[in-house]
Amino acid sequence: MNAMEWMQTLLISGLCVPSFCADYRRQHCLIETPKSWSDAQSYCRERGHDLATVDDMGAMKSLLGLSADRADDELWIGLHHGGPEEWHWSLADEEFYREGERDYRNFGAMDDTSRYVSHVHGKWKTVDHTHLWFVCYDGNRQGGGRYVFVKEVRSWTGAQQYCRSHHTDLVSIRNPEENQAVRDVIGPYDLMIGLFKDAWHWSDGRNSSFRHWEQDSFVGLFPQSCAAMTGKGPGRWSQRSCDELRPFLCTCTRRWVVKVKVRSEDIQELNDPATLKQTQKLLNEAALSNHHKVAWRTNSDGQVFTKEQCLEEEREQPQDLCNIE
Repeated sequence: MNAMEWMQTLLISGLCVPSFCADYRRQHCLIETPKSWSDAQSYCRERGHDLATVDDMGAMKSLLGLSADRADDELWIGLHHGGPEEWHWSLADEEFYREGERDYRNFGAMDDTSRYVSHVHGKWKTVDHTHLWFVCYDGNRQGGGRYVFVKEVRSWTGAQQYCRSHHTDLVSIRNPEENQAVRDVIGPYDLMIGLFKDAWHWSDGRNSSFRHWEQDSFVGLFPQSCAAMTGKGPGRWSQRSCDELRPFLCTCTRRWVVKVKVRSEDIQELNDPATLKQTQKLLNEAALSNHHKVAWRTNSDGQVFTKEQCLEEEREQPQDLCNIE
């Protein structure tokens, strides 16, 4: 069996599922020495990391566990204000959206200075930071019941907090069918939805739309504004001057080293650069998310695969192909 036949067999047989064999997991670490936001960013980057990016409420709970002993402090995370304004959905879960669904829009009226969106008669319009009724999305319900009409007048951040506490999040609309379903639920009323525009960006360049602001705390920006999370309660964020000195959170990665044993008559073919590159590409495409990647580690002789003497009992009994160290 040549190298590429082995690779295809490996993926099809299920003997070695790549997502179990190689995994880069996002972790966070608390640095207690107070620094400005930019100095904190440099500190994390000098160590091969970056300031923490928060993708969802699961990551928030992880951060709160780290900061439990600093409940009275505010800690820098990787979010900072600056650069182009972009549209985002409040519901940040990557698995919720298929390709192109984040970009569905049905605007009828737009004002470039407005940052929030309401839904009326099936069309969307931009609105200022005003108080309106709103629509929640509930992922535990089916059909039209997923769209919950809330007849309470709240600001956009207040509506977001309500939806996350009682349902899943403010409603995202991914296609014309969902747009019609929301229209059927709300009738002729003008309600806020989960689309918003801001110029906040993550230090590591990730495009996470997750925001966890204290209600209306980011209105009226400092000349240089960065996000800090409190270590108590739900860990809400506030915008602060980037020059203030605060403890901070870095995002790190954990690397799993995997040994793969392959039976092949041609060790040179296995170590061929083109074969290694293609195998790595197949592994990364097969089962790993955007947060993971596979990389080869060479041995002392500069080769990835080295020849071992096989024992007779190894030939007779199937061996595990994955050993996670």
